[in-house]
Amino acid sequence: MGSKNPGQSDFLTLKNIAQKSVDNTLIKLKKANDDYNNAKAQLDMLNDYYTEYQQKLTDALTLGIKGNELNNFNAFLFTIEKGILQQQQLLATLKMKQKQIIDKLNECQKKVKVYSNLLEKQQQQYLQQQNRLQQKLTDEFAQQQIARRILNEH
Repeated sequence: MGSKNPGQSDFLTLKNIAQKSVDNTLIKLKKANDDYNNAKAQLDMLNDYYTEYQQKLTDALTLGIKGNELNNFNAFLFTIEKGILQQQQLLATLKMKQKQIIDKLNECQKKVKVYSNLLEKQQQQYLQQQNRLQQKLTDEFAQQQIARRILNEH
C-alpha cells in the first residue's frame, strides 16, 4: 500500500497558490520598505539643509545682511519647508502602503497555514484509513488461515 493521498492535490494546489501570494507580497513589502527608507533619507537631508541654512541666516543676521540677501535666505528656507512638508506627506502615504502590504502578507500567511493544517489533517485521516484497511486485510487473512487449519484437522 502506498501512503500517497490522491485527494491531497487540491489542497496542495491551493497551498502553493497561497505561498506564491506570500512570496509576491514579500517582494512588494521589500520595495515599499526601500521606497520608505529612500524618502526618509531625503527628508533627513532636507531637514539638515534647513538647519544648515537657518544657521547661515542667523550668522548673517549677526554680521549684518542686505535686504535682498535676507529675501533670498527666506525664499530658500520657505522652499525647503515646502519640500519638507511634501516629503512628510509622502512618508505618511508610504507608511500606509507598508501597513496595507503587511496586512495582506498576514492574510496570505494565514491561508498558507490553514491549507498546511488541512493537508496534514487530511494526510492523517488517509493514513488512518490505510491502517484500518491493512488491519482488516490482516484480520481476514488470519481468519482464512485459521479456517484452513480447522478444515485440514478434520
